[in-house]
Amino acid sequence: MKRYIIPVFAVFLLAFSACEDVIDVKISEENLNLYAVEAKITTESNPFVFLYRSMKVDEDMAYPGVSGATVLISDNGQPQKSIQLKESPENKGLYLVPENEKFFGEIGKKYTITIEHDGITITGSDQLSKVEPVDSIQVRPSLRGDKRFLGIFTNGKEPEGVGNFYKWDIFINGKLLNGAEYLFFASDELVDGNYVKDLEIFTDFHDPNEPEEKLLKLGYSVLVKQNSISEFAYRYYYQMYDQHESGSLFSLPSANIRSNFTASDGKPVFGLFTAHDVSASNVLTIDQTMIDQLKD
Repeated sequence: MKRYIIPVFAVFLLAFSACEDVIDVKISEENLNLYAVEAKITTESNPFVFLYRSMKVDEDMAYPGVSGATVLISDNGQPQKSIQLKESPENKGLYLVPENEKFFGEIGKKYTITIEHDGITITGSDQLSKVEPVDSIQVRPSLRGDKRFLGIFTNGKEPEGVGNFYKWDIFINGKLLNGAEYLFFASDELVDGNYVKDLEIFTDFHDPNEPEEKLLKLGYSVLVKQNSISEFAYRYYYQMYDQHESGSLFSLPSANIRSNFTASDGKPVFGLFTAHDVSASNVLTIDQTMIDQLKD
């Protein structure tokens, strides 16, 4: 199984003493104020769509949400099902299923989002595939870091047929670890049809001298949700990984990651629409026996 953890990297300026040429880097403004969309639908929850505008990379502020759009999500069923989302009164640019209505995703269907704003039509689609259930999870010392840190491991059957893609969401004390450094995804290319045992999806790295940095603490609960993702979403996350790994003398130059949204005016649209089937694990509580296995 190919698996990737997307870390957050600091950005360093490298100075080469043997090279004294001054390079004036000009940042293009052509990709400013373009539409961007983040959207998701799952088999256990209603969809959401966040419509916003792109900004300069050095601007330290929240992305500006776009109000006043007409947002529709539909499937390819016969008959077709669709629903119009409503903008949240509390969050500009966030579009949700109207109160007291339900539009959960269904396995095997393709979903399409259509957004109308200022005469522009934006569309994006994704396929919702079945995910196998998680048999169990474990919390025990990780082999990474010489067993000084706890890790979270999953166990489960991988169905026959190459072309399954996964992403795991980790909840500690009911709170999702949603930082980029916790993004973990995989394909079934190397484990097709096998039982996947002890797949480590998270390692609680921290400074041993700063125990308050630990995320996995005594008495905390752990829940894992295994999500199916489309091949497009997998490639999107893989491109994110490549972008984070760029910077060496032999790496590919950075480029915008291709979205699964398009706009009627032909301009790029940033972001990703994902459709997931979801399998929740058992809930574990971290006890003293798990912690006692750690090396000092």
